[in-house]
Parts: sequence; structure tokens; C-alpha cells
Amino acid sequence: MTTAINKRAVSPQQKQLRRRQILDAAKQTLEEHGYDKVVLSQLAQQLGLSKPALYRYFTNKESLFMALYIEEAQQLLSAIERLSKQALRPRVLAETIAAQPTFCYLSAILHTVLEKQHNLEQATQFKRELKTIAEQLCSLFLHWSPQLNPQQALNKVMFLYQAVIGCWHTSHPSATMQQVMKNDEFALLRLNFVDSLSLMLVKLIVD
Repeated sequence: MTTAINKRAVSPQQKQLRRRQILDAAKQTLEEHGYDKVVLSQLAQQLGLSKPALYRYFTNKESLFMALYIEEAQQLLSAIERLSKQALRPRVLAETIAAQPTFCYLSAILHTVLEKQHNLEQATQFKRELKTIAEQLCSLFLHWSPQLNPQQALNKVMFLYQAVIGCWHTSHPSATMQQVMKNDEFALLRLNFVDSLSLMLVKLIVD
């Protein structure tokens, strides 16, 4: 993808568009090549920007993908909110989460990679935004299970989050292990993300 931006963004609308283009380009590169292959200087060149111009929007790689993670989390929250009109079913919730693979991928590397952010102010703001999303998810669990108290609802939200991370890691092995797992000898060790997450969410809903 090449999306040239020929003029310097001046107005708030232009700056918002520029930020959107950077995030979209980062997401596409992430999905095609993985986090390690995203290089900000290459991303800037792809967009027709200088590296300093890109840094005016995101001070480093971690801050860029933290911003993308918040967007993905908000989109997932909206999708889960649409489920609130029906009874909570493990498979449906798992499929809804799986439909947001960028969120799942970034969740899996959040604590080991993205949160190596050294800017204290940006890290604090990131956690505040995550806290807001978690609180909204708690409200949804209280809607589905009004017998819960707020702490119990929060526990379910955290269990859900941890289940996504664990199931994503175990169902998305490295490229080398993907080759190994093609051998029928290891068929019983192959894991499907939706199937694994659905089983975990049965516990989430029943307990």
C-alpha cells in the first residue's frame, strides 16, 4: 500500500486525517508482516512523510501501536455491546472477539512488547483509556448477570482478557512450529482459537 500525503497537515481536520492514514498503514503492515517488521522510517516513506513528521503524531513505535490497540479495543467493545440484546453465549462471544484479529494480536504482545513504553505520561494515558474500556465491559457483564457485584464483574473482564491472550498464543505458534504441526503426528496438539476461547468462556459465563 502506498498512500502519499503531499501537503503538510495544518488544520485539525488535516491532522486527524494524517493520523488516520498513519494508523491504517501501520495496521496493514502489522497484519501482513508482524510487529517486528514494522519500521517507522519505512512507514513514513510509504506515506510520503519525513520521519520527524511522523514523530509529531507518534513519538515511537510503542505509542503508535498503543493508539491502534485502543482503537481496536473500542471497536471490539462496540461489537460486544451489540450482543447485549441477547443472552451471552460463549461461542458467539468468541467469534466476535476472533473477528478482531488485530486486537487479539496486540493483546498477546501488549505486556511483553508495547508496554515497554518509557514515556510515563503516555503510558499513564494509555492505562486510563484501557480502564475506561474495562469499566464499560464490566457494565455489560452486570447487564448479563445482575446478581454480580462490581468486583465480580471486573474479575470476569480480566478473565476474558487473559483468556484471549492465552488462547491466541497457543493457537498461533511460530512459523517453524506451524510447519512442525502440519505433521499428522502432532494433530492432537493443534488448537483453534475460537474453539479454545469458547471452552474458556463457558467457565466465564457459568461461574
